[in-house]
Amino acid sequence: MALSVALPAALLAQVLEAVRDDGDGPGTLSYAMAVVVLAGMVLGGWAVGSRARQASLLLGAAAGLCAIAVVLTLGIARRSIAGDDVAWPTVPATASLAMALAAAGSVLGARQAARTRR
Repeated sequence: MALSVALPAALLAQVLEAVRDDGDGPGTLSYAMAVVVLAGMVLGGWAVGSRARQASLLLGAAAGLCAIAVVLTLGIARRSIAGDDVAWPTVPATASLAMALAAAGSVLGARQAARTRR
């Protein structure tokens, strides 16, 4: 679920970043795609939490980490190939944020699933 939402948004953001003028900063659409990528982490966590009866928090965080690893690898590869600098300090921060969002989504999904199982 996380990748089905995040990957298309990340690909679009990478295309937009690649075709922009070098002097321009990231556009509004690029920032919007970043929000969609992070929303994908929440939805992925929700999907895990609604199906996992135990350890939904841990499984949600793991799902978020796996999904954001794909997205980050895509971004690092594009920037490296283009000869752009990679903002390495943002990688662990982004991974941590994605894990936290996915874990939160997982907890919410588990709570919703517990209510409907009663």
